[in-house]
Amino acid sequence: MRTLHAETAVVSVALLLTACAGPDTVSPASGPSGSSSAPEASSETEALTRVQTTCSGYYGGDDLSIDHRVDSWAAELDQPLTEESREAFSIISYRLDSRIRYADNGPVAMLKAIKTPFDEALAGTPADPDDVAEAVASLEAMCQDDGFTIPE
Repeated sequence: MRTLHAETAVVSVALLLTACAGPDTVSPASGPSGSSSAPEASSETEALTRVQTTCSGYYGGDDLSIDHRVDSWAAELDQPLTEESREAFSIISYRLDSRIRYADNGPVAMLKAIKTPFDEALAGTPADPDDVAEAVASLEAMCQDDGFTIPE
């Protein structure tokens, strides 16, 4: 009886390891030799989706959105740091960092340009609110160019 349980356990583990040991990536199905435009279209669609995801993450959430927080607190960047502004700047910096982590290069540069003044203010260096306004305008233009509708 123990031999049967042991054999069953060994077979189960072997099947589990075999299932988990598959390839990490799935190669695209081979198509006709003349269909070189399909991967390009797929790449463009993926890039557009990533930009829209970045825009959605920045603008989504109504009063809790990153955009709303940035708009509400950017004017305080050149003021002395208070407990309330430190907390707000930390939240903004953290939320922007989470967006930056998964964004493409274009949006990353814009998100970092928005984030940097908040990080500077947290470090005790007054920052220019106009820098944030310019970076937000660039991000907004990129999002609109890629078909994202900016919530009002």
